[in-house]
Amino acid sequence: MIQPKKDGTTRLLLVRHGKTHNPENRCYGWRDIPLAPEGHTGMAALAETLCDEPFDAVISSDFSRTIDSANYLAQPRGLKVQAFSPLREINFGDIEGLVFAEVERQFPETAAHWISNPETVRFPGGECFDDVCGRVNRWLDGWLSENQGKTALAVVHSGTIRALLRRMTGCEPHATLMVRIAYGDLFLCDRNDATGEWASLLKFEAGSDTGLDVRDMLAGK
Repeated sequence: MIQPKKDGTTRLLLVRHGKTHNPENRCYGWRDIPLAPEGHTGMAALAETLCDEPFDAVISSDFSRTIDSANYLAQPRGLKVQAFSPLREINFGDIEGLVFAEVERQFPETAAHWISNPETVRFPGGECFDDVCGRVNRWLDGWLSENQGKTALAVVHSGTIRALLRRMTGCEPHATLMVRIAYGDLFLCDRNDATGEWASLLKFEAGSDTGLDVRDMLAGK
């Protein structure tokens, strides 16, 4: 499924956590909601697909939905999941736990901004996308300084993945919305350690062996 890593390369495999239990489709960013049964099934299937892939570390945010997902990949390798709070999803603040109709009633300006410019909206009492990018970038700088040449798999959130893709490509924030990120999707990110360039960025949709060029997707191709 995944091409061998070249010498002089640092590899990050980014995975969105498994499907969560959210039958009413409520906003959740910093709410710690569990995986749904389908989420466990999906992550077990991904672990089977990647059973022969070597990892030096398995990383996640500090929420149960990512840690539980990551354990499917860490435990067979005898690894402990390393959880980092900077890798959390966006903080929805005062709208956490609300359905969108409730957001429209209670926070109409926020709802309108969210629809028209989702990449710039700041949630009341919470974050905007730039805030997520800031904390994710600081984490990535620290991780790269200590792990050059290694391979890690990071089970995180769609917002976290968008922030990392923005950092790796230098794209505009709105471009990250061109990339669909479903539960269990995997992104292969290879960094040339000599140049610092993220030379290979491929997306593998759940259940697919075909890598899609992320830069093409960011460009709307």
